Amino acid sequence: MFSFEGEYRRKPVQSLGGASKHSQRDIFLQRTQLERQKREDLRRQNQSAVIIQAFFRGCQARSLQKNIQRQEFERIQATNFQNINLQLLTSLINKLKFFFDKEKDANKLVWLSQLVIKNSPSIMKQCQTEKSFTFSLAQFLSLTLCYISDTIHLPTGESKGSHWRVLEIFLNAEGWRKSVGVQTADMILGSIFFFLSRKGYFTQLRQIVDVKIPPLVEPTTKAPTPLSGCLLDFIFQPLEFASATMNINHRNTVVASFSREFLEPAYSEPITNFILPSLRQNNNKIPLLCLLQNNEACARNPWLLHSILVLADGHPELKDDRVLSFYVATVSRLSGCLQFMQTAEVHEDDDDSDEEDIMTRCCELLNNINTVHVLVTALQIPDVLPDLCVVGHNLLLSDRLALHKCRLLYTLAFKPCYLQQLLGHIKSEKQVSLFGSSDTSLVQLLAKGVHLAHSEIDRIVPVLDVFCSLFSHLLVTLDDSEFYNESDPVSGAMPFSLTEVVELASILRDVCLGLVELAYPDTRPSTSFNFVKTRTTSTGNTQEDTRLWMHLFKSTVNLVSQLHTRDTRRPFCPSWVWITGRIALPLERNGQLSFRRQGRLHRPFRAIRPLTRNEIEEEGSSMLSTREVRTLAILREIPFVFSFTDRVKMWQQWILNDKMQQQGEANFLRGPSIQVMIRRNYIYEDAFDKLSLENEPNLRFKMRVQLTNAVGLDEAGVDGGGIFREFLSELLKTSFDPNRGFFRLTHDNLLYPNPGVAVLVSDFPAHYYFIGRMLGKALYENLLVELPMADFFLSKILGQASASLDVHHLASLDPVLHKNLLYLRHYDGDVTELGLDFTIVSSELGETRVEELKPNGSNIPVTSSNRIEYIHLVADYKLNKQIRLQCNAFRQGLANVIDIEWLQTFSYRELQVLVSGAYTPVDLEDLKQHTHYTGGYTSTHPVIQGFWRVVSKFDDSGKRHLLKFVTSCSRPPLLGFKELDPPFCIQNAGTDDRLPTASTCMNLLKLPEFHDENILRDKLIYALQSGAGFELS
Repeated sequence: MFSFEGEYRRKPVQSLGGASKHSQRDIFLQRTQLERQKREDLRRQNQSAVIIQAFFRGCQARSLQKNIQRQEFERIQATNFQNINLQLLTSLINKLKFFFDKEKDANKLVWLSQLVIKNSPSIMKQCQTEKSFTFSLAQFLSLTLCYISDTIHLPTGESKGSHWRVLEIFLNAEGWRKSVGVQTADMILGSIFFFLSRKGYFTQLRQIVDVKIPPLVEPTTKAPTPLSGCLLDFIFQPLEFASATMNINHRNTVVASFSREFLEPAYSEPITNFILPSLRQNNNKIPLLCLLQNNEACARNPWLLHSILVLADGHPELKDDRVLSFYVATVSRLSGCLQFMQTAEVHEDDDDSDEEDIMTRCCELLNNINTVHVLVTALQIPDVLPDLCVVGHNLLLSDRLALHKCRLLYTLAFKPCYLQQLLGHIKSEKQVSLFGSSDTSLVQLLAKGVHLAHSEIDRIVPVLDVFCSLFSHLLVTLDDSEFYNESDPVSGAMPFSLTEVVELASILRDVCLGLVELAYPDTRPSTSFNFVKTRTTSTGNTQEDTRLWMHLFKSTVNLVSQLHTRDTRRPFCPSWVWITGRIALPLERNGQLSFRRQGRLHRPFRAIRPLTRNEIEEEGSSMLSTREVRTLAILREIPFVFSFTDRVKMWQQWILNDKMQQQGEANFLRGPSIQVMIRRNYIYEDAFDKLSLENEPNLRFKMRVQLTNAVGLDEAGVDGGGIFREFLSELLKTSFDPNRGFFRLTHDNLLYPNPGVAVLVSDFPAHYYFIGRMLGKALYENLLVELPMADFFLSKILGQASASLDVHHLASLDPVLHKNLLYLRHYDGDVTELGLDFTIVSSELGETRVEELKPNGSNIPVTSSNRIEYIHLVADYKLNKQIRLQCNAFRQGLANVIDIEWLQTFSYRELQVLVSGAYTPVDLEDLKQHTHYTGGYTSTHPVIQGFWRVVSKFDDSGKRHLLKFVTSCSRPPLLGFKELDPPFCIQNAGTDDRLPTASTCMNLLKLPEFHDENILRDKLIYALQSGAGFELS
């Protein structure tokens, strides 16, 4: 608010500082800069005005000249209609070319076209002697074709017959050759086509083709209309001349223009159904080498790839090694587009659908017998191997089942020489040293987890990926005699000796470890890492990079796992090949390791994504380090690189941590637990009812059991853990008893699910689910149970739910059948004489059935060409189909108690050890060190010392009998007797008139006081051999 005090005049503002020299300087500089800018603007305006005026005067002059030339043309047209010589005709062509406007001068073009047609023989003669006339004619043909293409969409009633006739006459080689001779005609036409190609000849033809060729239902080489045939000739003629001419510039110009307009863009229907099939039928007229050379810069164009594959099919030039080499290199470069087939399925719109369709057709062409033969033949040419590997690599990335679908891939897989070449090439690829020292192998750098430059990735990744994929595919088909080189080494299918396989396994093991380091890079890179990063970009920066590295990782892991499985079944590698000292299990913090946490936060070959607030709160201070994430990845993919002992310790720690969560409260105020009463004579029936999923959904709780005897009275004693262990041990023995019908014995007395159980029990999956839960509970409680299970059954437990076993496991189920199938595989005679078909006979409890191995199998005879399929179908039926439901139910029950991912860190042989203990000699010193004594006995008591002297004289079998007598299991614990729970204990059982007895539920040996060692030995042996319990005491 302002107050008025009577002063209505503004008082002057007085500044006592005087005038500012600085402000005057700033004003002066601003004024100078403004004046300079005005002068510059004026100069630009004047310059622009000059340009605009010049352009306007040029347009005005050209328009005036066009009108003058048009009037002159009309005058000549009116006065010399019947009498026009070639010189005047040339003048008319040049004038029309200068002033032609398709809206004003269409009738003039028709009139002049008729004159040109009328004088065509003279024109051809004139072109022979006068090159300028050839140029004028070429301009006129270009004008005519341009006019047709520009007006092709206009709904005019004007006839273009004269225009088509001009093109037909002067683009036809036969007419020229009759008029001026072959050599001159070819020279003139070559010049005309060169000129037309530079002026958009194929561009205009493509526009006309897309409109004028009518829709076709299916591909054909028969022209649907006369004009269609004429257009096809217009396409072929310049290509023929390009093939024949020695002028490289002319040839390259024509072929490049043709490829750019007809082969590289997306196909129209006329191209797909008429032009391309017709070009394929007459592909000998197409200069293939020039076409391949002119497309060296193109990459990942599916339409161009399809065109090359179509036009090269059966092309005579492919017999030349140079052309064949260019062909493989071109297909290699263009096949990169096939990597995106799976991505296109996710984002489907019309354009993506068309592109996916053409990529599918490319795969079909690469699967063609002729194409495969050409590509395989190219292996004889030096330096073709890397390009062929790129083709195979792109096919592998295009489809998960490419190995089974692509003829090229499975053909190469069964060529031992090719796999040998691949391995040699992998070892020979080096990184050139910047400092003059010796070069380093790229596969060694991968094994060390070093980031490679893009050029180095392109040299090693496709070759290594293809090698691992193809060798894995081959290994599935090799029987043991072939793999172990027991058959003829010359004609054998195994490309490597066992020594080479051992070396290969060691190399690929390290490559897997290196790829794990690349998949999960350190978040704080070292100086050396930063140096490498200056040469390259991060691995997996893009989705394409991620897919490439993931596929390499999976294929390498798959091959290493297959080799390890072979070695597990029939050893051929020293133990050091698999175990690595490069990374150790973090046993001090293994309780924090979780497969689920690793998968949730860390994705291979991708940057660690930002965490949400909930994830940060959930992870807290226990977030996994990069080292721990790598460890989990190794445990998931190739766990065998860690020693069995370390993995068992990890397993036990996982179990212990889970027990703390599930049973922790049971140690304080008796928290959640399971209480059951079981009749000893009906142990399976009662347990199946009371411990079902519906009644006890969580078997991880502590369990207490009350047993009742035959008359229904409770047995004496309170379950402190011993009665439960006895119950679980007896329950599992009863469940796996072959007499109960759920399991059978192989010829080696190993247990596996009964294929014919459905005849005995209708709801058998529920029983297998229950038995799986009980075995899981035994593993969870660290209870060893002597259950010798078949290798193939254990493999199915550890495999994926949908995984199938191969023919190699059949020997453990039915060695006679396995031997017969191997005989069939190597049979040299006529297989049809054996009278086999694709059926198999199964017999269960006297009921015989004939099962078809494939649809209509009873009508398909087994021949030399399909016997491999027959062998694998028989093995699949025996190992998978017959027991699939049983194994799946058993596996689900086991997974209800034990995380299957924990078990998958072990092989099937190691799983048997987890269940039944280690099949190793009994370490008596370890047993003595971890034995407890009670009832007056001590380690220095004379009876105890005599007992150990007697036991020390037992052989290993006798010691195992002692273990079985006391603990109900003849095998020692995995990590020694310190792991036995409850500990091995010896109790004083009174005077020496009694026999030694045992309480297996408590691992307790009741030993009377035998002061005579001979009596002790005799009575102990008698008790062990009779399996004495309380009743013989």
